[in-house]
Amino acid sequence: MTSLSPQTGDDRVVASIRANIVFEKMIVSALAVAGVAGAAHLLIGVGARAFGGTLSLAAAFNAAFGAVSYACLFFLAGFATAAAVGIPLFKFLEQAKLRKAWPYALAAFMVSFLILAAIGLAPSFEAPARALYLAPGVAAAVDFSRKMRPFWRAADEADERAGAARSTVSRLH
Repeated sequence: MTSLSPQTGDDRVVASIRANIVFEKMIVSALAVAGVAGAAHLLIGVGARAFGGTLSLAAAFNAAFGAVSYACLFFLAGFATAAAVGIPLFKFLEQAKLRKAWPYALAAFMVSFLILAAIGLAPSFEAPARALYLAPGVAAAVDFSRKMRPFWRAADEADERAGAARSTVSRLH
């Protein structure tokens, strides 16, 4: 008896290739958002010093070092999150055929909150401005979803074609 689906070995190879593509898209999104977040951190740092009247060359270098440190730490956290949470989440959602942005944004929000809580900077009623620290993670998830949209559309179309092919099977005697 022949099967219409590919071999299980082929399925594993295709799943591995998909996971590699997804990981690459997650890392690129984390890197892009880390750069934007670092630039915003730099602008806020220099702006605060300029409006406070304490802007000097040393203060500008201090703000630049803080921005680069923030961007590097965000990228490392994004890399770890992509490996530990993003890929397993993708595999689970692919099995469920759920190809939407909100699960990734929710996961990014939760991971960002947990990381901030672990280092003692979680948003609270006393420090509501810390909620801005959650934005880069969610932005990375939204950027990832934007980059994955063509892949998800292609997968949905392939699923529709496979379903149509299964429904038009005829018997030959």
